[in-house]
Amino acid sequence: MAAMIFAATVISAGAANADAVNPAQSTPESNPSVSLGNSPQTAPAAPVDPGAEYMKAFDGVAGAFSNDSTVGRVVGTTAGVVVGCVVGGVTGGSLFIVTAALTPVGVVGGCVIGAAALGFVGGTVGSMISGSPATVNALNQQYQSLHSKGLIAAPVPMQNAAQ
Repeated sequence: MAAMIFAATVISAGAANADAVNPAQSTPESNPSVSLGNSPQTAPAAPVDPGAEYMKAFDGVAGAFSNDSTVGRVVGTTAGVVVGCVVGGVTGGSLFIVTAALTPVGVVGGCVIGAAALGFVGGTVGSMISGSPATVNALNQQYQSLHSKGLIAAPVPMQNAAQ
């Protein structure tokens, strides 16, 4: 989710003028350089491919979430299955209303329904909790990387409305 928000922000902000921000991409000036014996001449910097850089940033954010959310997903799913089975068995599968007569079919069916429902919810919540800190860190790193290459403009500072 955060990676999609990041991508939408990048696309809606548009690419900054790379010539003004990143002089390595601007056209080289026609200054003949004088070769002084052993002094090595530097090759001009390769142009930055915006599409590849955006995909690299997106992959970095998605990878950070994927790596750190696994533990939370496993723990959340396990807790959700255990709690869901108990709640589903007691309620007969309705998950809302406690039934008076607990039949074996209702208990088993309720356990399966509850385990599936709360296991899914628990896994989703667990992955969001454990993956969010790494995702925020990766978003900041990728923003700084894209900004340093001139692909994202700097945020506009807030102006005081009272002035």
